[in-house]
Amino acid sequence: MLENRKALLTYGLSEEEIKKISSNGAKVIMIQEDMAEMKIKDILTGFKFAISDKVLPKEKVILFNSYNDKDIKSSITYIKKTIPDAIMAVVTNTSSQWTFSYLLDHLIEEREWYKSQQKG
Repeated sequence: MLENRKALLTYGLSEEEIKKISSNGAKVIMIQEDMAEMKIKDILTGFKFAISDKVLPKEKVILFNSYNDKDIKSSITYIKKTIPDAIMAVVTNTSSQWTFSYLLDHLIEEREWYKSQQKG
């Protein structure tokens, strides 16, 4: 997590969905598919270099960076109503070192594990 860079990192959202989640003044950084192999920390600092032609899964992702617990809780409540199928996560010191494609794979795997646990 990069301190003092409060932002929502988004991937796979429509312009309308981005407008909805940024209506409260949140800074939104859109992750494009060609940024798949960039580290989260680099994306947060504003670098953008198209270095990947990797095809990413068609998912909707929202990452919270430098949000306090209260803001995360209220944002999640709103986003679940607005974009119910979005994968949401908080950027941590560890995940900030990962590439977006690695983080996305990890989040999808985690979601599938939780789904399988709910069934059993």
